[in-house]
Amino acid sequence: MDSLILIALFVAILVSVVVLIGRMLVRRREQRERWEAAGRPEPLPRTAEQKEQDRRTSITWGCLLVAVPVVLVLLYAVTR
Repeated sequence: MDSLILIALFVAILVSVVVLIGRMLVRRREQRERWEAAGRPEPLPRTAEQKEQDRRTSITWGCLLVAVPVVLVLLYAVTR
């Protein structure tokens, strides 16, 4: 049981990193494609609504990145 929890912790951290890097790369590629399709205009300033959405998304992903490993470590400690 102990090794299963440690393996789950490792997999959770690995998946989190892979997903975050993947999302970042996809988002950058989409922005670059839009930028090139629009004839390379100057980037538009971000609206307050977009900034708020970015903040909420960052908080959500940050909490998930912290919560999943913490829960798995707690499960490991409780079952040990």
